[in-house]
Amino acid sequence: MKRTTLLLIIIILVSCSNKQEETKLKNRITELEMQLDECLNGAEKIHSKVKLAFQENNLTACKDYYFKMKKLHPNSELFNEVKKIYERIINEEKKKAEKERLLKEKQDREKKLLEKREKEKKLKALKKLRKKLDDVSGITWYKQPYFTHYTNRYLTSIYMGERNDSRWLRLQMSYAADDWIFFERAYLSYDGNTKEILFNKYDEKETDNDSGGISEWIDVTVTEDVKSFLEKFAKSKKAKMRFTGKYTKTRTLTYNERRGILDILNGYEILENMEK
Repeated sequence: MKRTTLLLIIIILVSCSNKQEETKLKNRITELEMQLDECLNGAEKIHSKVKLAFQENNLTACKDYYFKMKKLHPNSELFNEVKKIYERIINEEKKKAEKERLLKEKQDREKKLLEKREKEKKLKALKKLRKKLDDVSGITWYKQPYFTHYTNRYLTSIYMGERNDSRWLRLQMSYAADDWIFFERAYLSYDGNTKEILFNKYDEKETDNDSGGISEWIDVTVTEDVKSFLEKFAKSKKAKMRFTGKYTKTRTLTYNERRGILDILNGYEILENMEK
């Protein structure tokens, strides 16, 4: 019995001793954690981090450190310095945002003015076009006003047809001389960019040899890709046309040819947008 009682006493003493050691260890850990936190998040440390981040123009980090300082050390004297840096950043951001807003407003005004002028330019082009109604077919034809494209002339032009709510573009290319070239391919080219104008040589090519001369020509529908090409082609001073077959002939378009193409394209765009 005495032995059992003694054993219990020993166990209790050892247990108490372990608990005391455990408590001391926990207290020491807490103390070290507090020291580490002070080392990492003390007022002086955060203040130094803010100054360094500001020097490196890391404004996001500056603002993050400010909010940490405000939470952990709101009564610190160093907090006022951190707050001044934060307010300086906010003021600079407001100035930058205002400057960007004013710049965007200016750009928007300039864009609207440019769009207005471009629309007026295209409306003016539309009004210049020669307009003729074919009351039998119900088609209104729009042609450029600078010249009449007869098939016995060496020219390139486009024109537009309109019936009800539908409109389309056509491209006319013609060759005239004393000798045949028997062309089987047609090309448009500008500044090193070339577009082949596809056509069926049996159904879409015409020839004539009246009045002592010969003429060969095509009159085809303008596809979307050709239309996109023509928009840049007509603005180039080096816009060229070429026919290739038994012989090859190339010439540079005149100013009126290029201007006529642009006027038709602009008129077409205006009429298309009026429907939207």
